[in-house]
Amino acid sequence: VLINTGGRSTTVRLNLVMVDQKTNQPVLSGVTLPFTLDRGAKQIQVKDLGPIEYTYSGAAALGDRDPNGFLPLGNYQVCYTVTNESVGQKNPQMAESCIQLAVDPMSPPLLNTPADEAQLFTPSPQFTWLPPTPTAMFGDLSYDLVLVEVLPGQGKADAIQQNIPVYSGGLIRTMYMNYATSYAALDTGRLYAWRIIALNNSQPVASSEIWTFKIVSPPLPPLEPTRHNPYLDLKRGLDPSVAAGSATLMLTYENVPADTLVHYSITSLDDAGNPVVQQGQLTLSRGRNLLQVPLSQTGGYARKKIYLFRLVNGRNETWSLKFTGNAQ
Repeated sequence: VLINTGGRSTTVRLNLVMVDQKTNQPVLSGVTLPFTLDRGAKQIQVKDLGPIEYTYSGAAALGDRDPNGFLPLGNYQVCYTVTNESVGQKNPQMAESCIQLAVDPMSPPLLNTPADEAQLFTPSPQFTWLPPTPTAMFGDLSYDLVLVEVLPGQGKADAIQQNIPVYSGGLIRTMYMNYATSYAALDTGRLYAWRIIALNNSQPVASSEIWTFKIVSPPLPPLEPTRHNPYLDLKRGLDPSVAAGSATLMLTYENVPADTLVHYSITSLDDAGNPVVQQGQLTLSRGRNLLQVPLSQTGGYARKKIYLFRLVNGRNETWSLKFTGNAQ
């Protein structure tokens, strides 16, 4: 809005200068055609000013030169001046007004993989992300990846700010990075935090969120009964399959409740009343247990009969296995 407090109409021109506050150098300037400013207040529209002549320099010269496009990222001081275009004016500048302008990306980089709080089996993960938008705002876009270890009792934001990076790579031109085996090794069981910093013309312009991940040991493959691995898996509930018995039952059991001692029993499924032919206790450790249960010589195990091995853990869950007898 321009206000003419004089006694008559006058011809004026509107000028703009945008200065980078960091370098104190002009980035963009514009000047309109002369137009008539009547007495009183006038709201200026784009149609009243065109065509406007723009001059680009610095970061703007490398970016989007479309008058309807995006301004370069940064912090600026923008000054508007009104000059009197009447003939014979000794001091043509009539008024000036300046504003502070911060140009930020509409969306910062978005992390993709590894997912937040992911558990990875490989110590050489691939990091991927999405660019800040709109990309037309950037003339020379690159990325820094920062990876730190999160210490016990420490937040991920504090870790990024305070800890020495495990890896800090700059000027990445792609939106992915494979963590090479030649970099510092990532240890199993430790928590890591990572962040992407977008740079334009090597200057930071936007930062992503901070995500975390942990390297864990891959799960052990299930043990299948083979000639070299005679262990059979105990299963929760009652499984219809029947294993071939031997003088000693070789069993695997996943001790999730972390019991130290459980009771087991062996019953005959082919005899009336399903009598108990053997029972006892088993000492367990946390995690996967390899159990060996010798079959009693006095149990009377018949080769063609089917027996049920069963244990009940601390969660009152029944784990069992059917097997055929092996005559002693």
